[in-house]
Amino acid sequence: MADWTSPEELSKDKSAYVNIVFAFFGLYVWEVFQTSDFEWSVIQRRRKIRWHWLFLFICRYCIIFSLATLMASFTLKRPIHCQAMYTFTALAGNLSILCASTTLMFRTIALWHRKLTIFLPLAFLCLAQWALLWRGMFIFDVQYDATSTACVVVSMKRLFLSINFWATMAFNLVLTIVHILGLMQRDHGASFWQILFEDGLIFYLVAFSCNALPAVLSVLNLNPVMNLIATVPAAVLTVMAACRTVTRLSEIGDDDDLYVHSVTQLTTPPRAMPPNTVRLQTLRNGSRFTPRPEVHVTTDHIVMEDYDPSPASGYTPHDKPRELTDDKESESDKEKAYNAV
Repeated sequence: MADWTSPEELSKDKSAYVNIVFAFFGLYVWEVFQTSDFEWSVIQRRRKIRWHWLFLFICRYCIIFSLATLMASFTLKRPIHCQAMYTFTALAGNLSILCASTTLMFRTIALWHRKLTIFLPLAFLCLAQWALLWRGMFIFDVQYDATSTACVVVSMKRLFLSINFWATMAFNLVLTIVHILGLMQRDHGASFWQILFEDGLIFYLVAFSCNALPAVLSVLNLNPVMNLIATVPAAVLTVMAACRTVTRLSEIGDDDDLYVHSVTQLTTPPRAMPPNTVRLQTLRNGSRFTPRPEVHVTTDHIVMEDYDPSPASGYTPHDKPRELTDDKESESDKEKAYNAV
């Protein structure tokens, strides 16, 4: 069995931690470029900006600043204020995780038609998570190590770190269960794979499951590096999953609710808003969904009576057409005309 506290093991774990941070930073930058058409559609005003997108953009870009600062701490050439650097890293990282869970919460509330019985409990759990993770931004004691020319975590409140991981995982699990129940009550005949991928349930499962590994490692307490080695993958995957629930939505009109997937709009008829609901936005026409596209075909029935008779013709609509004469009569007419000439 490996000695997790030996200098050799700590050196290997630190090297692996650095590689993981750089790898997931590259993965997330690639993800942002892959979904950059969302921002471009907002700039081109193809999408109307919603107030709850504030949490989306915070979690989408704060994680970049957090990882960039963390990578900078690995390549120091001179002493700096490591405590301030790690405080900013924890602040941006936890803020991205909080806003990711909040984005998932808004998606679930919209699926339940903003019922107060769903909104109030989820809002309470969300505020509790914000309180815990906000306190978790200031649990590290970091100093500059002249020997390794890097910032070293001297101490941290491991118990509080573990509580943060388990609280985040529990809240995401609650959101996943409530979202599944909301999808089941629609009863639109979708298969399991359609619910999993088309309705975005896979993103809730990713946001929940990816926090399990850092939560378990924080309980095992193998060494200080292993306690943090899975935090970056968990944060990146959670943010990617939460952002995908919004960026993958169709570009729809200003009067629509972007937090309801396009599949839901086509398969579920519009329903009246229950009396005990809270609105996230005000719609102009009072409807929840954009009306389904309809094709109206108009045909014109044209009859001969609709036309006026020509003044040069003695024919009227009520006259019978002239009967054709036989061939002999027509030939005699031709001969008379020839002789006249």
